[in-house]
Amino acid sequence: MGKNASVTIEAAARLVDIDVETIRHWSDVGSIEIEHRGEMDVVRLDRVRMLTDSSRVVTKGTPYGLLRALLRDAPKTETPSVVVLQELAREKAGIAS
Repeated sequence: MGKNASVTIEAAARLVDIDVETIRHWSDVGSIEIEHRGEMDVVRLDRVRMLTDSSRVVTKGTPYGLLRALLRDAPKTETPSVVVLQELAREKAGIAS
């Protein structure tokens, strides 16, 4: 495949081992563009790979790396508040609030 290859969302999810909902969430927050071609939704595979790689990077030496790791599998919400995010992080870390 070419560097800027466009593939269906389902194919991109399989190729980078994430779920389709994550790609759709990235589109909702403006991180990636979904193009509608007929009945297919397609994305640029290189962009999906870049977002996947950056979301999997966990730098435990930084405060955000640990938080990102704790929240990676948290359910997606439309407008999470800081309080909700803190609660999810505590749950994942096993810390009582």
